[in-house]
Amino acid sequence: MSKVSSGSAGSLLPCDVRRDGDRLFDVAMWCLGQDVRCPDGNVLLRRGLVREARPPGVEGQSAYQGQLLDGGRLTLWGFGALCESCGAAIFVPRDGFVPRWVDEARGTAFRVEDVGVRRDATTGLERRAARAGLARLADWLAEYEAWVARDVGLAWRRECLAARRKASPIPAEELSTAWRRLAVRVRATDASVQHHAAPMTGA
Repeated sequence: MSKVSSGSAGSLLPCDVRRDGDRLFDVAMWCLGQDVRCPDGNVLLRRGLVREARPPGVEGQSAYQGQLLDGGRLTLWGFGALCESCGAAIFVPRDGFVPRWVDEARGTAFRVEDVGVRRDATTGLERRAARAGLARLADWLAEYEAWVARDVGLAWRRECLAARRKASPIPAEELSTAWRRLAVRVRATDASVQHHAAPMTGA
C-alpha cells in the first residue's frame, strides 16, 4: 500500500519535497525516540519540553510539549507531531509526511486516534496553513538538531543514527541544515502555487 493514498496530497507538496521530507522525518522521529532514552538523561527534557506521561492503564504513548519558534505549541509522540499555531492545528504522521488538518485538536492525547478529527486540508486557506505548519515544524527541528550538535554533541547523534537498521540519508552534522533547506522548499511551494493561480493581466 502506498504511504500517501489521499488524492489531495499532491496539491500540498511536490512529490520530491514530500519524498525528502518523509525520509528526513523518519530519521528525526527515530532520533527523538533515542533522545528520550539517552543514558545521560532525557534530551527532550533538557531542551525544555514538558512530558505528559501516559497514565497507568491507558494505552498509547507519552506526549512531549514545547513551543514552536513563532510561539505556537508543538506536541511530539512516537507516532507523529502536532503543530498548533495561528489558529490552525496540523498533525504530521510519522509515516508519509502528509500534513492533516485537525479539528478540535487535543495535544494531551496518547493515541493517534485521540489527537482529534484528522482530515485533508481542502480549501486554499487550509492548504496554505498546512504547509505553514510543516515549515514551522521543519524550523523547530532545524533548531533542535543544531542545539543537539552543540550542547549534547555530534557523537551522540552519530550513535543514534548508527543504531538504525537503515542507514540515514543525512549524516549527523548535516541534519540541521537539511531541515532548514526543507523549510525553504515547503515555503517555496506556496510561492509557486500563488504564481500559477494568479490571473493573467494585460491585453
